Formats: sequence, structure tokens, C-alpha cells
Amino acid sequence: MAENVFFEKFFFEQTFNPIALYKIEADLKERGAGAIRYIAVNDAYEKVNRVRREDVIGKSFLEVWPNVEPCWSEIIMRCMKEKRAVHCENESIYTEKYLEAIAFPLSEDRAATIFLDRTELKKSEEKLKENQKKLLEYRSLLRELATKLTISEETTRREIATDLHDSIGHSLLSLLLDLRKLKESASLTEEAGATLENSIHSTERMIAESRQLIFELSPPILLEVGITPAIEALADNLLTPRGIRWSVSSKGDSKKYSAEDAVCVILYRMSRELLVNVIKHSKAASVHISVNRGPGRVQVVIEDDGVGIKRENAARSGGSGLGLFSIRERLLHIGGEMQIVSNKSGTTVSLLAPLMIKAAETGEEEALI
Repeated sequence: MAENVFFEKFFFEQTFNPIALYKIEADLKERGAGAIRYIAVNDAYEKVNRVRREDVIGKSFLEVWPNVEPCWSEIIMRCMKEKRAVHCENESIYTEKYLEAIAFPLSEDRAATIFLDRTELKKSEEKLKENQKKLLEYRSLLRELATKLTISEETTRREIATDLHDSIGHSLLSLLLDLRKLKESASLTEEAGATLENSIHSTERMIAESRQLIFELSPPILLEVGITPAIEALADNLLTPRGIRWSVSSKGDSKKYSAEDAVCVILYRMSRELLVNVIKHSKAASVHISVNRGPGRVQVVIEDDGVGIKRENAARSGGSGLGLFSIRERLLHIGGEMQIVSNKSGTTVSLLAPLMIKAAETGEEEALI
């Protein structure tokens, strides 16, 4: 009796959480929740559940809560059967709160339940899930924008390159032809001849520089001939002047597995970023590039024999640095993927993309204008 009095005073009077004591009648197995009878509740139980003691004490669980969620009575029956504490979480239609209940046996025919209000925690979890969903939506949007930016940028590059070729390029070529004709037909003094020769050399140099600029802006062979020759020209342009040996190989029928222009542009620009990374960071002596085609897919693999990428960087977002992260995100948007294998003997980066950018992946077909 003294123990029961202490239990009531300590748990009922000092605890702000709702608590209920039950007597478990012998026919619990047959009657279920009907065999669970209230013998005491604390003030918090009355307040939270909007009941009065006199309307609860002595009544069965089903009499008090005929339409309540079954989990609240089930944990009481389980705790008596399993002789251990059992808990559950659920919405409560009577309290309009999200509650966690812990039921535990007190004796052979006594049990208690304590209720914890998890409403705010549940709201926070739901808010977190909502924010995570929005974050994924924003991330998807950023991927889409990054892909469209790459394609739009290439369109602008092509327009500028075409304008340079059609205006400055043609003008310089005409000037060179006129200068050569003048040299052949005119009777010039030695000084005039030297000046004319210098003018010819300067014009030839400007033509070469303009062609190099046009190539860097948008290589004509990328869309005219294909990605493999474009990557060969890119490697020659970037790696040869720096003394880095290179080779390019290809597998798969380029006609049978033809990639659309937008995919070729994306892979070309990514390949350029990777080769620039090799030049800046890898200390590589040689690079091998392979272009592989198959049903629905095109792959560019860039291998170098440099110092490799630090392990902690390679594990972060599929690569190290903002550049590799950006490549990965753009590939994911079009249904592709990037894989990196790196150690002290070198780095291999695989860029895998679909042959066509599907409308379901981008919202619309991507195409160069």
C-alpha cells in the first residue's frame, strides 16, 4: 500500500506527462481492450485527453475510448504478454496531437502508460522532409539550368565563331592574297619589299590566331564530323604544346549509335574541363582518351598517369572540386553519370551519357539552334 501511495504521489503529482494506471482482468486474451480497466489517471491525463477522473476510473478502455486508434490498447496488451515496456507513435483523434505512448507492466495484473507529446517534433520532421523535397527540386532545377546553359553557351560560341570566320577571317584572307599579289606584281624598293614581307607575315599570323580562336570558341568539326575527331583535335591543341603524350581510341559504330548534337556538345565541353584539370593538377606524362558507343549510350573515358586525386576529395560528390561536381550534376540531369577511379598511379574518369536527351528528363527536347 505504501508503495502505491509513493507511486501516485511521485508519478502522478510530479509528472507533467499524461499517465494512466490499469488493472488487467484475467480474460485479457478473450476480451482484448475490454479487459483493460482504469484504476487511476493523473491531472495531465485529464487535461490532454479532455476527460474527468470520475468518468474514467473503473471503466474499461473500450468504454472510455470506443473509437480510438487501436495502437494505444495494443501496446498495453503486448507489455503484459511480453513482460516488457512497449511503445508506439501515432496521431490521436481525441487530442488532435501526435503522441508517443510507452506501456509497461507493474505486476501480474497491473500496467501503466505514459504519453509524450511529439506534435512539435512531428511538425519539425515534416517541415524537414518538405524542405528536403524542395531542396531536391531546386537541385534538379539547377541541373537543368546548368545543362541548358552549356547548350546555350555553345550556341552563342558557334554564332561568334561563325561571325569571326565570315567577317574577320575572310577579310584577313583577302588582305593576305592582295599583299601576295602586290609582292609578285610590283617593282618595290628594298625597304618597301621588307615592309611588305613583314605585313604578309603579320597577316598570316593573325589568320592563324583567328583560326585558333575560332577553334577554341567552337570547333567546326564537332558537329560536322563528330565528337571523336573533335576530341582528337582538342587533345592535340591542349596537350601537345605542353609535352603531354596523348592517344585517342574509339569503339562502336558511330553511324549506328549516333549521338544528338546537344549530347556531343556536353561531352566535348566536359572533356575539355577534364583535360584542363589534367594539365593543371595531375603532373601527367601521358593521357589516353576513348570514345565508346553502344545501344542508347555514348561514353568518354579519360585516363592519365598523374599523381591522382586525394581520396577524401574523390569521395565528395563523386569528385573533387566544384568543376567535377558541376560535371556530375549536368550528366545526372540528362540521364548520365560520372565515375572516377584514382590512385597514386593516375586517374580515370568515365563520362556516360544517353545518345538522346529525352523529353522526360529535360522537360523538352534539347537541340542546338
